[in-house]
Amino acid sequence: VIAVAEDSVLLSKMIEEALHKSGYVNTKMFPNGQELWNYLSGLRGSDDLRSKVALVITDIEMPQMDGHRLTKLIKDDKELKLPVIIFSSLITEEMRRKGKELGADEQMSKPEIGHLVKVIDHLLGQGNG
Repeated sequence: VIAVAEDSVLLSKMIEEALHKSGYVNTKMFPNGQELWNYLSGLRGSDDLRSKVALVITDIEMPQMDGHRLTKLIKDDKELKLPVIIFSSLITEEMRRKGKELGADEQMSKPEIGHLVKVIDHLLGQGNG
């Protein structure tokens, strides 16, 4: 399952459609980082954590919890340690540096959805799905 935190309904739909077309049919969409984090927190202690979430895609600017905070929480959690892609329109040099410091596996600017799929393939080490 690919978990996505994105507050824009339109972008959320675009990302989900692109993932589904590429064979990633197991997606869970969250309107902000806090809800995705609550979901991940609930999976802690689960034997099959990786089958429930394989990768996280997050926007940076969202209500309740932004993508940088979410990335830090995931990367600091010894149990979760999931690959995280920051997918945002705010990727400047400074933001890229911050994302790297927080442990993001990849960062890219919207709307590079085609490239996003290639990066997911690479991070999950498979052709598709």
